[in-house]
Amino acid sequence: MIAYHGTIVGGLHVLKPFANPHSNLKYPCVYLSTNKALSSLYIWSRDYKWMTFEIREDGLPIYNEAFKNCLLEFYGGVKGYIYTCVADFEIDENTNIQHAVISKKPVNIHDVDIVDDAYERILQYEKDGMIIINRYESLSDKQKNRDRNMILSAITRLELLKGEHPLSKFVSDKFPDFWEEALRKTKV
Repeated sequence: MIAYHGTIVGGLHVLKPFANPHSNLKYPCVYLSTNKALSSLYIWSRDYKWMTFEIREDGLPIYNEAFKNCLLEFYGGVKGYIYTCVADFEIDENTNIQHAVISKKPVNIHDVDIVDDAYERILQYEKDGMIIINRYESLSDKQKNRDRNMILSAITRLELLKGEHPLSKFVSDKFPDFWEEALRKTKV
Protein backbone atom coordinates (compact mmCIF):
# COMPACT_ATOMS: atom_id res chain seq x y z
CA MET A 1 0.00 0.00 0.00
CA ILE A 2 1.21 3.53 -0.77
CA ALA A 3 0.83 6.14 1.98
CA TYR A 4 2.08 9.66 2.62
CA HIS A 5 3.43 11.55 5.61
CA GLY A 6 3.48 15.36 5.64
CA THR A 7 5.91 17.14 7.94
CA ILE A 8 8.29 20.09 8.26
CA VAL A 9 11.16 17.74 9.11
CA GLY A 10 13.48 17.16 6.18
CA GLY A 11 16.26 14.69 5.50
CA LEU A 12 14.44 11.64 6.80
CA HIS A 13 15.04 8.14 5.44
CA VAL A 14 12.92 6.24 7.96
CA LEU A 15 9.76 7.26 9.85
CA LYS A 16 9.98 6.03 13.43
CA PRO A 17 7.02 5.29 15.70
CA PHE A 18 6.41 7.64 18.59
CA ALA A 19 3.64 8.28 21.09
CA ASN A 20 2.05 11.70 20.83
CA PRO A 21 0.17 12.82 23.97
CA HIS A 22 -2.34 14.71 21.76
CA SER A 23 -3.08 11.71 19.55
CA ASN A 24 -6.18 9.54 19.69
CA LEU A 25 -3.81 6.57 19.82
CA LYS A 26 -1.96 5.99 23.06
CA TYR A 27 0.83 3.80 21.69
CA PRO A 28 3.90 4.58 19.57
CA CYS A 29 3.18 4.52 15.85
CA VAL A 30 3.75 6.29 12.57
CA TYR A 31 0.70 8.13 11.21
CA LEU A 32 0.31 8.26 7.43
CA SER A 33 -2.45 9.00 4.93
CA THR A 34 -3.45 7.18 1.78
CA ASN A 35 -4.46 10.60 0.43
CA LYS A 36 -1.53 12.82 -0.62
CA ALA A 37 -3.54 16.05 -0.55
CA LEU A 38 -4.66 15.30 3.01
CA SER A 39 -1.05 14.68 4.06
CA SER A 40 -0.21 18.26 3.00
CA LEU A 41 -2.39 19.56 5.86
CA TYR A 42 0.13 18.04 8.28
CA ILE A 43 2.94 20.29 7.09
CA TRP A 44 2.65 22.37 10.20
CA SER A 45 5.12 24.70 11.91
CA ARG A 46 3.30 25.49 15.16
CA ASP A 47 3.44 23.70 18.49
CA TYR A 48 -0.24 22.85 18.26
CA LYS A 49 -2.63 21.54 15.62
CA TRP A 50 -5.79 23.32 14.46
CA MET A 51 -7.07 21.51 11.41
CA THR A 52 -10.74 21.78 10.64
CA PHE A 53 -11.21 19.27 7.90
CA GLU A 54 -13.64 16.54 7.09
CA ILE A 55 -13.78 13.80 4.49
CA ARG A 56 -16.63 13.64 2.02
CA GLU A 57 -18.35 10.28 1.44
CA ASP A 58 -16.42 9.86 -1.80
CA GLY A 59 -13.14 10.33 0.11
CA LEU A 60 -12.37 13.90 -0.95
CA PRO A 61 -10.90 16.01 1.89
CA ILE A 62 -12.64 19.29 2.71
CA TYR A 63 -10.74 21.96 4.63
CA ASN A 64 -13.01 24.44 6.43
CA GLU A 65 -11.46 27.77 7.41
CA ALA A 66 -12.29 28.56 11.03
CA PHE A 67 -11.63 32.27 10.48
CA LYS A 68 -10.82 34.59 7.57
CA ASN A 69 -7.51 33.70 5.88
CA CYS A 70 -7.00 30.75 8.21
CA LEU A 71 -5.38 28.61 5.50
CA LEU A 72 -2.92 31.36 4.58
CA GLU A 73 -2.07 32.10 8.21
CA PHE A 74 -1.25 28.50 9.06
CA TYR A 75 0.37 27.31 5.84
CA GLY A 76 1.71 30.42 4.07
CA GLY A 77 5.49 30.24 3.65
CA VAL A 78 5.82 26.95 5.53
CA LYS A 79 8.37 24.63 3.92
CA GLY A 80 7.81 20.93 4.29
CA TYR A 81 8.02 17.46 2.88
CA ILE A 82 5.59 14.79 1.82
CA TYR A 83 7.22 11.41 2.25
CA THR A 84 5.95 8.50 0.17
CA CYS A 85 6.10 5.11 1.85
CA VAL A 86 5.20 1.65 0.61
CA ALA A 87 4.40 -1.02 3.21
CA ASP A 88 1.66 -3.15 4.74
CA PHE A 89 0.00 -0.55 6.94
CA GLU A 90 -2.67 -1.07 9.58
CA ILE A 91 -5.90 0.77 10.19
CA ASP A 92 -6.90 1.75 13.72
CA GLU A 93 -10.47 3.06 13.80
CA ASN A 94 -9.56 5.14 16.87
CA THR A 95 -7.72 7.61 14.62
CA ASN A 96 -11.20 8.79 13.58
CA ILE A 97 -9.72 9.90 10.24
CA GLN A 98 -10.64 8.33 6.94
CA HIS A 99 -7.48 7.64 4.88
CA ALA A 100 -5.35 7.31 8.05
CA VAL A 101 -3.09 4.31 8.27
CA ILE A 102 -0.46 3.49 10.85
CA SER A 103 2.62 1.41 11.41
CA LYS A 104 3.87 0.26 14.79
CA LYS A 105 7.26 -0.45 13.18
CA PRO A 106 9.69 1.94 11.49
CA VAL A 107 8.75 2.72 7.89
CA ASN A 108 11.29 3.18 5.11
CA ILE A 109 10.77 6.23 2.94
CA HIS A 110 10.44 5.45 -0.75
CA ASP A 111 10.40 9.02 -2.10
CA VAL A 112 10.17 12.63 -0.94
CA ASP A 113 8.23 15.53 -2.41
CA ILE A 114 9.75 18.84 -1.27
CA VAL A 115 7.06 21.45 -0.61
CA ASP A 116 8.46 24.97 -0.76
CA ASP A 117 5.23 26.60 0.43
CA ALA A 118 2.50 24.47 1.97
CA TYR A 119 -0.16 27.11 1.25
CA GLU A 120 0.69 27.17 -2.46
CA ARG A 121 0.72 23.37 -2.58
CA ILE A 122 -2.71 23.11 -0.94
CA LEU A 123 -4.08 25.67 -3.41
CA GLN A 124 -2.63 23.57 -6.25
CA TYR A 125 -4.32 20.47 -4.86
CA GLU A 126 -7.55 22.49 -4.80
CA LYS A 127 -7.09 23.46 -8.47
CA ASP A 128 -6.39 19.82 -9.30
CA GLY A 129 -9.65 18.74 -7.61
CA MET A 130 -7.84 16.79 -4.89
CA ILE A 131 -9.14 18.87 -1.97
CA ILE A 132 -11.95 21.34 -1.37
CA ILE A 133 -11.34 24.53 0.58
CA ASN A 134 -14.34 26.19 2.17
CA ARG A 135 -13.28 29.79 2.79
CA TYR A 136 -14.57 31.31 6.01
CA GLU A 137 -16.56 34.01 4.24
CA SER A 138 -18.45 31.35 2.23
CA LEU A 139 -19.41 29.17 5.22
CA SER A 140 -23.11 28.90 5.97
CA ASP A 141 -24.52 29.82 9.38
CA LYS A 142 -24.96 26.08 10.00
CA GLN A 143 -21.26 25.43 9.31
CA LYS A 144 -20.19 28.36 11.48
CA ASN A 145 -22.41 27.11 14.31
CA ARG A 146 -20.89 23.63 13.99
CA ASP A 147 -17.43 25.20 14.26
CA ARG A 148 -18.60 27.23 17.29
CA ASN A 149 -19.70 24.02 19.00
CA MET A 150 -16.42 22.32 18.10
CA ILE A 151 -14.41 25.23 19.50
CA LEU A 152 -16.44 25.37 22.73
CA SER A 153 -16.00 21.60 23.08
CA ALA A 154 -12.22 21.93 22.56
CA ILE A 155 -12.03 24.67 25.20
CA THR A 156 -13.69 22.35 27.71
CA ARG A 157 -12.14 19.03 26.63
CA LEU A 158 -8.57 20.38 26.52
CA GLU A 159 -9.06 22.59 29.59
CA LEU A 160 -7.87 25.60 27.60
CA LEU A 161 -9.18 28.12 30.12
CA LYS A 162 -6.34 27.12 32.45
CA GLY A 163 -3.95 28.69 29.94
CA GLU A 164 -1.41 25.86 30.04
CA HIS A 165 -2.21 24.21 26.70
CA PRO A 166 -0.42 25.52 23.56
CA LEU A 167 -3.86 26.17 22.01
CA SER A 168 -5.03 28.46 24.83
CA LYS A 169 -3.57 31.71 23.51
CA PHE A 170 -4.53 30.92 19.92
CA VAL A 171 -8.17 30.17 20.81
CA SER A 172 -8.51 33.16 23.13
CA ASP A 173 -7.02 35.48 20.45
CA LYS A 174 -8.87 34.10 17.41
CA PHE A 175 -12.22 33.30 19.04
CA PRO A 176 -12.66 35.84 21.86
CA ASP A 177 -16.47 35.58 21.84
CA PHE A 178 -16.34 31.79 22.26
CA TRP A 179 -13.64 32.16 24.92
CA GLU A 180 -15.84 34.56 26.88
CA GLU A 181 -18.83 32.26 26.45
CA ALA A 182 -16.82 29.37 27.87
CA LEU A 183 -15.67 31.53 30.78
CA ARG A 184 -19.26 32.51 31.57
CA LYS A 185 -20.37 28.87 31.48
CA THR A 186 -17.64 27.80 33.92
CA LYS A 187 -18.64 30.53 36.39
CA VAL A 188 -22.28 29.42 36.43
